[in-house]
Amino acid sequence: MKVCTICDDLFPSYWTSTNQVVTSASSLGKVGVDVDLMIPILVSNLFKSREKRLRELCEFYGVEPTFNLKDIFTVMPTNKFRIEKFTHGMLAPLLARLGDYDLIYTRHVLPVILSIYSGGKAMFETYRLLPEEFPQTIPLIRKIAHHPNFLGITTHSELSSNAFIEAGVPEEKVISLHNGFDPEEFEPKLSKGEARKLLGLPEEGFYATYTGHMTSFKGTEMFIDIAKYAPGVQFLLIGGPTEKEVEHMKALAQKNNLDNVKIMGWLKPHLIPPYLYASDVLMIPPTDKPLKLHGRTVLPIKIFNYLAAGRVIFAPDLEDTEEILHHGVNSFKVQPNNPQKAAAALNNIAADPLMANNIAEKALQDSKKYTWSQRALNLKKFMEKRLKASG
Repeated sequence: MKVCTICDDLFPSYWTSTNQVVTSASSLGKVGVDVDLMIPILVSNLFKSREKRLRELCEFYGVEPTFNLKDIFTVMPTNKFRIEKFTHGMLAPLLARLGDYDLIYTRHVLPVILSIYSGGKAMFETYRLLPEEFPQTIPLIRKIAHHPNFLGITTHSELSSNAFIEAGVPEEKVISLHNGFDPEEFEPKLSKGEARKLLGLPEEGFYATYTGHMTSFKGTEMFIDIAKYAPGVQFLLIGGPTEKEVEHMKALAQKNNLDNVKIMGWLKPHLIPPYLYASDVLMIPPTDKPLKLHGRTVLPIKIFNYLAAGRVIFAPDLEDTEEILHHGVNSFKVQPNNPQKAAAALNNIAADPLMANNIAEKALQDSKKYTWSQRALNLKKFMEKRLKASG
């Protein structure tokens, strides 16, 4: 099976979506799918060989080069309006039609439309609740979904899958495929003491760690509010995506005179595991802001890395997290938007190491179901099934 993955984001970058795209392409390659990754080429890379560009891309994301890089230049990357998203979205599917692919796989609507109406077959991937986020798109979603060349939609959560089915997409064309983690990134396994020594962190102390974006729509500012009520907990916040967000969080911590909050910048994904091993608790912002206000699921890739680290996962009690995280079993879930209750919960976890250990062990056991390789196998089966059904 030959697949062309089209993405109009800029690579490499700190955005989690680009990490997911490259990791998925590499994982599909490992399970025997012939994958071409068609992305915009940066001007700074124009005079590098494609072999070198592929090597640097894989080194940045920490994946194996088991796919082919088909980066193309359409227009110089632009300002916030991102004109190249349109030019790449137009040209890439047209070039793909010349490549004898079995299907186009993409997270963007324009390549889907151009592919299916020019005689090619396409599959769409998303983590978003598009029918709920943009209800005005439902008629277009239905029209695309019933086109014979449209093979299906893969989502990152059951919540998202159900939204598309309720919007009128045939159920057989929708599948929920949770993201995963790479077991090799978590080798060698480290105890808390070993990890803290490696990172130069104090051996004593109760560490609650967050890794990811610190943009406002993620709700990470709540960690500052929680830290005020939990002075005995050491908060370690790692992420970005830019210095602007990092400095904003640092300013908030300084304004509140919090000496129990350490804020670091963005790290390459494969450098994160030692920080997870060094922690007692791994946090998802306990807020419903991303899901309720922005209409986006908060079932991020970090959940699967958190599970793999075998630590207590601290998360909001919301619809999407309940697909994987179960309170008192493999996580500790709290009422969203209540920093005082969240702080009390962290203090309770710190005071009950037996409970924390039981939850952490169950998280580690559950992680085995969510590897990138298993996801790739499930995606490959779905692609083959939909191709066969399309004739």
